[in-house]
Amino acid sequence: MQTEARQMPASATRDRAAPDKTEVVLAARDVTKSFGAVHALKGVNFDVHRGQVTTLFGENGAGKSTLMKILSGVHLPTSGELILDGKPLAIKSTVEAREQGISIIHQELSLAPNMNVRDNIFMGREIMGPRGVNFAEEERQCRALMAELEEDIDPLTPVEDLRLGQQQIVEIARALSVNSRILIMDEPTSALSASEVEVLFKVIHDLKARGVSIVYISHHLEEALEITDHAVVLRDGVMTAYAPRAEIDLEWIVRNMVGENFDLGSPPEVEFGDVALSIRNLSVPAPGGSGFSVVDRLSLDLRQGEIVCIYGLMGAGRTEMMECIAGRLPASGGSVALHGRDLAGMSIAQRIEAGLVLTPEDRQRDGLVQTMSVGQNLSLASIGAFTKRLFTSRPDEQAIIDRSIREVTIKTDGGGAAIGSLSGGNQQKVVIGKMLATKPSVVLLDEPSRGIDIGAKAEVFRLLAEGAQQGLAVVYSTSEVSECLSIAHRIVVMHKGKISASFGPDATKEQIMAASGEVDLEQSLIAAFGLDHCQVVADAGQDDQGRDGDALALGPLGRAGGAFLSAEISAGNSAANSGGGNRVIGVGHGRTLLACADTPDLPQAQDLKIVSLMGALTGGADENPHTIVSHLAARTGAEPVVMPAPFIANSAADRAVLLNQGAVQKAAALAAQADLLIVGIGTTTPEAELVSAGMVAPADMAGIAQAGGVGEMLGHFFDRRGKPVGQEVSDRILTLPRDQLKGRRIVAVAGGALKPQAIKAVLESGLLRGLIIDEHAARAIVEMDSPNAAQHGNGDLKS
Repeated sequence: MQTEARQMPASATRDRAAPDKTEVVLAARDVTKSFGAVHALKGVNFDVHRGQVTTLFGENGAGKSTLMKILSGVHLPTSGELILDGKPLAIKSTVEAREQGISIIHQELSLAPNMNVRDNIFMGREIMGPRGVNFAEEERQCRALMAELEEDIDPLTPVEDLRLGQQQIVEIARALSVNSRILIMDEPTSALSASEVEVLFKVIHDLKARGVSIVYISHHLEEALEITDHAVVLRDGVMTAYAPRAEIDLEWIVRNMVGENFDLGSPPEVEFGDVALSIRNLSVPAPGGSGFSVVDRLSLDLRQGEIVCIYGLMGAGRTEMMECIAGRLPASGGSVALHGRDLAGMSIAQRIEAGLVLTPEDRQRDGLVQTMSVGQNLSLASIGAFTKRLFTSRPDEQAIIDRSIREVTIKTDGGGAAIGSLSGGNQQKVVIGKMLATKPSVVLLDEPSRGIDIGAKAEVFRLLAEGAQQGLAVVYSTSEVSECLSIAHRIVVMHKGKISASFGPDATKEQIMAASGEVDLEQSLIAAFGLDHCQVVADAGQDDQGRDGDALALGPLGRAGGAFLSAEISAGNSAANSGGGNRVIGVGHGRTLLACADTPDLPQAQDLKIVSLMGALTGGADENPHTIVSHLAARTGAEPVVMPAPFIANSAADRAVLLNQGAVQKAAALAAQADLLIVGIGTTTPEAELVSAGMVAPADMAGIAQAGGVGEMLGHFFDRRGKPVGQEVSDRILTLPRDQLKGRRIVAVAGGALKPQAIKAVLESGLLRGLIIDEHAARAIVEMDSPNAAQHGNGDLKS
């Protein structure tokens, strides 16, 4: 990443000590903090704005976390004062801060791993009942928090059994459970996936709407720009810049953080040596004895002086591969050789002694000993170098410590400083320095830049490049594409436990992402099926269990579908004011459409007509299209028009009679005029919604399935290639004929674990022009066989 110097915006030259005071709920005035001879903060002024996000940028060691710990009662300032609601306030503990409505999500997790999720969230503030702790109420509230965060985590699961990203979610849930009015988030997304970040951002927007003030710290600069309202930059304990969101961009942040152009480096010019690490057909079993391999017959060679980057999404098997090589996880097959020596049966310590070291992804849990000093952590892995029999040489140990601090450029008040006094980036340097002090020949680094700033990243990559020039063989993993295209000589992409591609340093981001499976799902679906509109919604924490056991991201789909409807109605309102626009929207059936209809704050549109596209379902079915129409009409003020007839007639002749009735005929004619049809998609299994709701007889659906039908839309059925089937049943359903659907603007809101094949069948028909779908279903469709291209683009159907 590089930046170019340009003229600073006006905001960059404003008074650094006097940021905007409007609606300030909490302020720090002339705050200083010293740890011995280290001055972490030097007269900082900082404001927190009511109901807004104030983002704090800065390099590791700039003082960000120290300032946040003062605001939340973890540390007392050396001098200066805090002002809450215009009154000076001394916050002496986290309990006092919480009583004032201030909570913090720490950068480094502060969970008790041996306790379950519920007990971690309510630890120290248990909900009491007449007979002691009310565990049932705690569990209920815990489940509600997880539902809000759209994460499927059982409250009774031990925290140590959760992956790092899920532990981060628990930390966030604990802070949210306090109902704080000021919430400090210190690197809350460092271990989260993209979908989890999206959910967190939704939560932040909801908190802002409730008047909660957010202080946000992140080293993911582009990510932070998405949600910030105000930006503050700290550098060496001093606030160097402040500006509202409208006046800043990425270059402004970087320039004020590092003060000069920088990049993450480039592959060092090295003449590779012999193979240092050889991996052959390595397999690593998944935990729990499921028989699944998280690393599946992987082979890779690494030469002396070579830097290899392993890229992959969460679940690709990167961490498991590295931990198996380092001896932390057992292999179920294959071999690993270091300089030709088989490592089978060797302990972690023996592998370190042989020259193979690993810096783990979770530095707090696996890389550092919190009760030891900086120096003791640095020398721990090299204890054999200064110990003979039962005696240690203090001068030899100190030499290792001093050399490591100097070579790895750790900002610390000497080797005796507490490890907790260091910033996240400097703690990461201690982990790396500890391993480099053993003088290894092969270094494995799992996400070495997690939770550190851009300047610290550049320093870490510089260390690795220098090591390679001295013959060190380096493997580092990352989930950030930009970090692949820096110092690596070779980029190896993993997907589902296998190597899916290997590139040189001239690879493009698009090539790397495509090989990892990180394709643009929306663009893939648009291109494959000729869609005009496609939205893939994050579905972390599917929140509904259907009649057929189909886990469905009903909340996210409903919100996305409701937002689409809002935009369409608003656009129609504008068109109507200009004398144009079609004011008829047709609505089908399904749980997803009911969720869309329950969207609050839909625009008012009194001249709009919302018409049901089919007859009513069996009495009592909550997906009754008439119910959906009435919900939408009630929220928009539109005129509801329904088809007062059964969903299905006894025969085609009976259907014709029903359609000739006045009210039914009027509704059908209006439905034929609608240029926007919002529909759901169903399956043809015995448990399908149409069957379970009593809309279609089980025998009829069995006949459709036997004829090859897999998907249903508006009472029409399609096989895997989009060809219509089950015409005899469709001819009895009171819905628009198939020939009236051609060329219409039909948008489906659909998803669920059991729906991909059904959705793809309807897509193959060529009738859909838009699709709102959950991420899991979308990815499953993209990974299926190629679509029937002849059917797309013209809306034609094959008989």
